[in-house]
Amino acid sequence: MVKIFLISIVFISTLYSNEFGTNCLSCHKQEFKFKMFMKKYTIKYSSEKRIKKAIFDYLKNPTYKSSVLPFGYLRRFGIKEKSSLSDKDLIDMIDIYYDKYNIKSKIY
Repeated sequence: MVKIFLISIVFISTLYSNEFGTNCLSCHKQEFKFKMFMKKYTIKYSSEKRIKKAIFDYLKNPTYKSSVLPFGYLRRFGIKEKSSLSDKDLIDMIDIYYDKYNIKSKIY
């Protein structure tokens, strides 16, 4: 019974990992960028709830004002296009991103 449970968890985490890879890592090929983004969101918004909301709002309606990236970066690469993911999928991807890259979990 325990083995089935563990196998299920590994399968589900692999599935989410692949979705994250497909939806996020396919464009942001270098993982260090995700760490940088999370650091900037953490500095500006601090709590998990506020960070996730800010990321969701930005991905649904990206603007220069709502971006946490430096102006030079935005000038060079431009603003991100609106996400085409459904709200549910976007929330799932943000949860995976937060769990994988949040700075606070690395401190403890």
